[in-house]
Amino acid sequence: MRASAFRAFGGPEVVHVVELPRPRAAAGEVVVRVTAATVNPTDLLMRAGKQLAMMTGLEPPFVAGMEFAGVVHEVGAGVTTCQVGQLVMGLINPRRPERGAHAEFVPAPAASVVPLAEGVDPCAAATVPMNGLTALMVIEALDLPLGAVVWVSGGAGAVGGYVMALAKRAGLHVVADAKDSDVDLLRHLGADDIVARGDVACARLRERWPQGVDGFVDAALLGTPAAACVRDGGVAVTLRTANPIVDARLRVRHVSVTQRVHDGPGLQRLAQLFSDGTLKPRVALRLPMEEAVQAHRLVEAGGLRGRVVLGFSGQD
Repeated sequence: MRASAFRAFGGPEVVHVVELPRPRAAAGEVVVRVTAATVNPTDLLMRAGKQLAMMTGLEPPFVAGMEFAGVVHEVGAGVTTCQVGQLVMGLINPRRPERGAHAEFVPAPAASVVPLAEGVDPCAAATVPMNGLTALMVIEALDLPLGAVVWVSGGAGAVGGYVMALAKRAGLHVVADAKDSDVDLLRHLGADDIVARGDVACARLRERWPQGVDGFVDAALLGTPAAACVRDGGVAVTLRTANPIVDARLRVRHVSVTQRVHDGPGLQRLAQLFSDGTLKPRVALRLPMEEAVQAHRLVEAGGLRGRVVLGFSGQD
């Protein structure tokens, strides 16, 4: 099979199409013939050699890619949750000997793969598992009552957009910061209030809520200064250990989706939320796997309002 991989760490140019043995399904696993897989910031960090601590003992070529959608190609012993020929989406940690999802075929534990409704666009579905499960974890970490006010920074991004949708579903009052060009998008995604982006965001929030908002989700990686607009005893949720929030007044929670890659019930819930329209995937661009270098460059440049998705065409 072919895979988008790299043998050395560096910029986008280190990514090449390579030939690898097609995986077989072990007991409790499935092999998925990948239709689509996203390129995410975590894939760039892996490619750049910034996740070496998580890659001990791995041998090149390295294959990135955490989330994917495709068709079940093979089912291992004991698997009853899906069957050959079924459209599925899945989530894996690519920093493993079996490698990641940027390949024509990918093996995955059955708990990391869930069936999708017929007629679903696999390209859109591929954008759901990683950021969707992160958003579910964020709502759990916030643990706020109905009507509580939560500020989601970076709401126009993929994670922020899903967090806003789930926060609305949980009955929270959602505030987002935005530049002028993103205001309509954030309204569409469900923001109840929008404040100007940048240094003035906290000041505007304090004008509206003098005691501070109840919660803060740092999807834009703003860090400790932004948490100043949260009330004493409120909660702040961080998404990367490299961008911590240090504020003794607050309940600070860190969320990492790698802790839940085998969360079958969570993925099943995401599939339902995707099917019923609660989660609205945004695909910025679809590219064939042969153009993975361009995909990495686009994601690295930033400013996208949606995910770049690689298309694959595994052969039987």
